Amino acid sequence: MPYADLRAYIRRLDEEGHLKKIEAEVDWNLELGAIMRRANDLREPALLFEKIKGYSSDCRILANLVGAAKPNVFGRVCLSLQLPTGTPAPEIIEEIVRRFEAPVKPVLVNTSQAPCKENILKGEEINVLKWPVPHFRGYDGGRFIGTWHTDITRDPETGWVNWGMYRHMVHDGRSIGWLANPGQHGPGHYYRKYEARGKPMPMAIAIGTDPACASASMSLVASGINEVDLAGGLRGSPVELVKCETVDLEVPATAEIVLEGEVLPGERRPEGPFGEYAGYFASDKGVQPVFRINCVTHRNQPILPVSTPGKPFDDTTFVYSLYGSAALTMELRKMGFPFKSVYLTPSMMAVIISARETYPGYVHTLSSAIWGSKVGVYRPVVIVVGEDVDVTNMDEVMWALTTRVHPVRDIHIKKRAPSHALFPFLSPEERAAHTGAAVCYDATFPFEWKENTPRIADFDHAWPEEIRKLVVSRWKEYGF
Repeated sequence: MPYADLRAYIRRLDEEGHLKKIEAEVDWNLELGAIMRRANDLREPALLFEKIKGYSSDCRILANLVGAAKPNVFGRVCLSLQLPTGTPAPEIIEEIVRRFEAPVKPVLVNTSQAPCKENILKGEEINVLKWPVPHFRGYDGGRFIGTWHTDITRDPETGWVNWGMYRHMVHDGRSIGWLANPGQHGPGHYYRKYEARGKPMPMAIAIGTDPACASASMSLVASGINEVDLAGGLRGSPVELVKCETVDLEVPATAEIVLEGEVLPGERRPEGPFGEYAGYFASDKGVQPVFRINCVTHRNQPILPVSTPGKPFDDTTFVYSLYGSAALTMELRKMGFPFKSVYLTPSMMAVIISARETYPGYVHTLSSAIWGSKVGVYRPVVIVVGEDVDVTNMDEVMWALTTRVHPVRDIHIKKRAPSHALFPFLSPEERAAHTGAAVCYDATFPFEWKENTPRIADFDHAWPEEIRKLVVSRWKEYGF
């Protein structure tokens, strides 16, 4: 059965020994964020903070909900998908692909059936700081309420509804910042379809959904695809939606908190900095669009899920890695490119793809296709390895990089490539212009070598099949 809501997932985490309830009083100002990071680094369970300094117990905070786990680092990602916790990364990716290729349309429910409508606040009643919104780290620009959520916008021309996840820093009780990179889908709606015409853009932010909704929001799929349908595919059943009170949008009915409002044309306020997925405070404080809140609906005693992106691994890097790998796999297969497997490293900076060079220069075709995709446009590093390399095994990838890449022939640089202000290697001028560079490392042996390709010295390649089968069949007999 799919998780009905975030609370059902929390119960499953608890049952499986993947939840730690923190009953000691914790300060929302820096202490909570530090606990999250250290617990994540030590691969501790997900954290449910039950007592936040200066606040009642009416609002709890859930952290590290799909973060690094033991013994399989992706164990809680597996739980979010209701897979065995030991499922390896390549199998997780293929399962996500399978579910994405079987999308399920959502269903609309009445307000009376929607837990997110238990409380409806408007006007002077609105104050997002009534909840213990964390200030995670000392270098962060403020308190961030949007770190694990779903931003919902609609293209006014086509009607396509995009679900995305973009950070939100609190300015005051009724307005929050919005890190809106022009190359992303939701911000693209704002800049090209609303602000360019002098119109405010309606937006809703659903915080505290079941895992499928948040994960689909980070899936990096191509334009025009409804992430809510993908969430239905991940769940194996429709997502229940309910109409908003003040904007013409629908939100998950079981969300813990829903913020409704609009982004006005031309309005900007300083936002950031914030520790991000690349592992740095890469961008300074900058002016970004502002989301003005017109209505808040929430469940009784809401639970606020949070994430603190940073040096991998953490919640966001895991989801972007696995779901982005699935999205890119689908996109490349649809375009007809032959390859074996794809993996976005949790560092979010590289795409590793295993393929056989089917003709001279095929690596250039493949890397261009990746950089031309929704997933790859902001991945400055592409590493192409042979089909014998496990793209999720960094030891094997590094072996291929250091033994197959010719320092002159096999490093291909793309200049003035689209870039993201969060990339730590950019100059201030590149960051301001959203331009940079990209590189492809060709860690395959050239097509022209054919029969002269160096032989691999490992168990799978250096012995005849009959000997390998004999050794495997007698393994216990040898005393192992």
